Amino acid sequence: MADMSAIQEKLRALLDEERGLRELLDRKPTWYSLLLRQLELAVGDQPIIYLGAATASAPSSVTLRVGIFTDHTVVAAEVVDDNTPGAQVVTRVESRSGLLRFELSGGTESDNASPSSWAGGFRIRAFYQSGLVVTVPANIVDTEAKRVSVQAVLDGIRGDLEAGREYRALPVEEPS
Repeated sequence: MADMSAIQEKLRALLDEERGLRELLDRKPTWYSLLLRQLELAVGDQPIIYLGAATASAPSSVTLRVGIFTDHTVVAAEVVDDNTPGAQVVTRVESRSGLLRFELSGGTESDNASPSSWAGGFRIRAFYQSGLVVTVPANIVDTEAKRVSVQAVLDGIRGDLEAGREYRALPVEEPS
């Protein structure tokens, strides 16, 4: 059985590292424990390859999106807090095998400085059969750990696309 307190601590630490999130979470929003619990249930004891989060604020509302990649799943959570009781927190869990395609955008000349680095100018958009679209990185890539995790997601997404192509090419047997 998974050690849920260790999973929550790992999630807290990863969320705390996301740029701009610490200030939001320091205010102790009422929905934070619900978000953590949903993410914990979605991830279980699977190792987290990548966690990214981004916020958008308006004068009377905050939207937070969190994306997590594990070896086999994609977790997408969204919090919409419009300062009324009961912020909306929804978490989707998808199989990575449902990847249809991905797109790369962005980048600058400095992103070509070293073939082994991820300078952070590129964005990956992964499109899944269910309609889910996940953007990686969700925030600024400004640490070596984040660069490594984004590169691991890109490697995994390429593998998911190849595995999905092979899976879709298998003949389907009709039930008798």
